[in-house]
Amino acid sequence: MTKQIKSITELQTIKYLNELSFVYFKNDKCSVCDSLLPKLEEKVEFWGERLYVVDCYEYPEIAAQSIVLSVPALKVFYDGQEVISMIRFVDLLKLESDYLRIKSLL
Repeated sequence: MTKQIKSITELQTIKYLNELSFVYFKNDKCSVCDSLLPKLEEKVEFWGERLYVVDCYEYPEIAAQSIVLSVPALKVFYDGQEVISMIRFVDLLKLESDYLRIKSLL
């Protein structure tokens, strides 16, 4: 399930959830972002986690608050901590490896 983030307050709430929260930063003008999103949605849904999307073109203040200066970008938060960060190059194999490692620690 993918949900659009439309405010900084909403992002702050998501960061402090006691679960892994995948936040994908994209831009409507980015073809790589558009092609990566369905693959990411499928993987995150398979894991039973939630994916949130920020459109950096529409909400630049959210991207700036998260220090995202280029897209695509993926940040994963758990209980207020950023546990995974991939900016510009989102490697799905490394993401899976990192996810499984973090999940084994929780």
